[in-house]
Amino acid sequence: MIYPQETQKGGFFHKPAKEIILEIELNGKIRFDILLYTIYNHYKVSYKIVNAHIEYLNGNNFGNVKLLLNITDDEIDKIENYLGEYKLMSCKIPVLQQTKEAS
Repeated sequence: MIYPQETQKGGFFHKPAKEIILEIELNGKIRFDILLYTIYNHYKVSYKIVNAHIEYLNGNNFGNVKLLLNITDDEIDKIENYLGEYKLMSCKIPVLQQTKEAS
């Protein structure tokens, strides 16, 4: 009997993911480590930190961080709603994939 292959994200009917860079402006309302913890553990989205400029003032985090995410549209909507709860400004930048030409 032939079974469909399970996808990396853990489901048979997984929607296609795309790579984006998510730029987030920290405004002091949430700690940077809590933000990363929530993205990875709650929303099950792995990330790579591309760039971060963060200043700590009286226990508050201010600055800018860019995360590389391999994510579906549903997942990005959930994360953007989460960011909206803390009034964090964010911007999505699609990562363009270069294709190799056959010689």
